[in-house]
Parts: sequence; C-alpha cells; structure tokens
Amino acid sequence: MLKKYHETGKLDPKEIKPYKIEGLGKNLIPTATDFDIIDVYEKVTDKEAALASREIVRREGIFPGYTSGAVLQATRQYNTLGMFDDDSFVVLIFPDHGSRYMNKIYSDSWMKKQGFL
Repeated sequence: MLKKYHETGKLDPKEIKPYKIEGLGKNLIPTATDFDIIDVYEKVTDKEAALASREIVRREGIFPGYTSGAVLQATRQYNTLGMFDDDSFVVLIFPDHGSRYMNKIYSDSWMKKQGFL
C-alpha cells in the first residue's frame, strides 16, 4: 500500500490487505513520514521475510524479528535489480529482535500453518 502511495500520491483501497509482519503491514499512511526523502519502497512477502529472519539466525547468530528479515529480503531484491555494484557499501539496520516471534516465525508448526515451510 505505501509503495503505491509513494509512487502515485494516492491511496488505492485494492492495495489494502492483511500482513503477518507486525508493524510493517499497517494499512494507514503514517503522518510523520516525509515521503519526499524516500527514494524507493520495496515490497517483500511475509514468507520471504520469515525465512530470511530464520536464515539470519543460522548464518549470523543474530536473533532478529520479522521486520529484520524483511530488511534482508528487500536488500536481496535491490541487488537482483542491479542497484548495487562491486563498489557499493551496504549497511542493513535490523529494527527488531526475535523474542517477540517465538510462537510465530521461530515456531515450525506456525510456519507450516502459514504455508511457509
């Protein structure tokens, strides 16, 4: 929803849908957001974000939350789009921790119920 709003300046009710990522998929236009300084919005799926969060734990030993997985996934998508080159220096900020998601993305049964595993 915010991606389309950022690109068009219009709220499209067809873009409003539920998300599993808490805090990231809110269906409102944040009044404190300065859209003029945002270059790009990148959409990621709930499944991609959840799997990326679990990968961060396995590969890096960092215990991130759902939104952090979305950050990693969006960065991967930017890379696929060619937004980086060999001289790029990319810094990711993981804005949440995994303790809030023990019964969600870190639960195999929850992940299976969502169709993510």
